[in-house]
Amino acid sequence: MASYKYLDNGKVQITITHGTKFDGTPRRFYKTVENISKKQLEVEAALFLADVIKGTATMGTSSTIDMLFSDFMDNHCSELKQSTVGRYRNFYTNQIAPYFANKKINKLTRNEIRAWVKHLASSGRIDTGEPLKPKTIKNALSLLSTMYQYAIYDLELLEKNPCTKIRIPKSNKRTDKKELYTEAECVELIQLLLDEKDDPRSKTHITLIFVILFTGLRTGEVMGLKWEDIDLKNNTIDIYNERVYIPNVGVVTDTPKTEESVRIISIPTFIRSMLIELKDLQGDNKSKLQEEYADSGYVAVTASGTPQYPRNTYNWFKRFLKRHNLKDTTIHDLRHTHAAMLSGLGVKIIDVSKRLGHTNTRITQEVYEYLFMDTDTTIADELDGYFNRLNKK
Repeated sequence: MASYKYLDNGKVQITITHGTKFDGTPRRFYKTVENISKKQLEVEAALFLADVIKGTATMGTSSTIDMLFSDFMDNHCSELKQSTVGRYRNFYTNQIAPYFANKKINKLTRNEIRAWVKHLASSGRIDTGEPLKPKTIKNALSLLSTMYQYAIYDLELLEKNPCTKIRIPKSNKRTDKKELYTEAECVELIQLLLDEKDDPRSKTHITLIFVILFTGLRTGEVMGLKWEDIDLKNNTIDIYNERVYIPNVGVVTDTPKTEESVRIISIPTFIRSMLIELKDLQGDNKSKLQEEYADSGYVAVTASGTPQYPRNTYNWFKRFLKRHNLKDTTIHDLRHTHAAMLSGLGVKIIDVSKRLGHTNTRITQEVYEYLFMDTDTTIADELDGYFNRLNKK
């Protein structure tokens, strides 16, 4: 379907509406031509529509940021991981589109981007108006910059990227430092969890929480674990999958964030014992339900064997904290608490970095700079000792 808009510069903009974008809204393609007769416009529109259908239509410099993003997602991101594509969509929908969706790509200035970054840093959360974290702002700016790089080098529409030389406000490490659980708070949390661990309704959640607290796995990595990934003889876990929920996409199983996130880590013997108990519980459920049991092979499953929804344990944990009047925290923060444990045990930063699946020690140091000392130890044995000490207090 074609429509025409007569511009102030004496030209005519042809708009072709064809297909839908990822969010279900119509896709529109634009082409500017000279002010020609109606019959000639119809011919131009027909040729343009043919190019759109064939996928050979190119955007012009007057295209909007929204058009650029649609083209970028369709043609540049087709081979990326689903989780990466999902993150791009979230950053665009929440941080970029509300400000620049209808902005012409050749009209967005560096000053406007600086003002946008400043706004995100002061009140960027759409739902609450609270400031966004520097990392979130950096990721949103990086996506916008990547889109412009695509417009410059792939589409050859522009010559300059307005996202260059934009500074991201630095976080205040003193005020932004994570409020991790103290050792006394860990003792209380662990004891309360142990008090409920034999309840079949809670056993899966509690086991997963202990795994995260004493291995540092990401939530998605725990949800992606299958029994075949766990070597109960050698006390190791092989991490090469994650299972996550992505807004507007659903639950997906994918490879971890980076190549370094594919790793094998050791587990303390008490975690091994908990995993064996959980596996036995699943075996009992399978015997009771027989053909009705869906043996998916995952560690995190429902009573009927189907893979657990990735956020179920998070929701259970939040209710657990509230029920026992414990300090609010998140499951992901337990990964940070694990890093704090390792720091207290004197584990080298390079070993912590490998265990957490960070790309390099710089990332580990940026997040946990205030934690680490340079001494050597054996991680799994130390964690066993640490757990036993806490459990006796």
